Amino acid sequence: MTRLLDPADDGSAVELQAGSTLPPNYTPVVVTRSTAYGLKRTGELLNRWHPGTPRPYLVVVRDAPLRPPLPARYRTRALSARTLGVATVPYLYRLRLVDTPEEGLSHRPVARASSSLRSQLGITD
Repeated sequence: MTRLLDPADDGSAVELQAGSTLPPNYTPVVVTRSTAYGLKRTGELLNRWHPGTPRPYLVVVRDAPLRPPLPARYRTRALSARTLGVATVPYLYRLRLVDTPEEGLSHRPVARASSSLRSQLGITD
């Protein structure tokens, strides 16, 4: 997901490990699958969100080429009030086939999804 946000790999997006400190001037992004379980766990994470940490964006990644199930759609709407906004990434079969993010970004649908994600999050090139 980091490479979809930072296709040039210039460090404008970094993946933090649990317990890491958010770098100054970075906006947190929480990424989850579009499943009921994924969004339930995201809600639990947001319940523990430290009040001193900026509110995150929520990125919901489709895990199948279908509409998300009703519980996932409901939870996405419910969580949207606790985030800066919700962005979606479509199901991209190509990402299941490639060995590196660069290979994925070389395909038009993945490059379009990357551009759309950055736009949804207000990231300008």
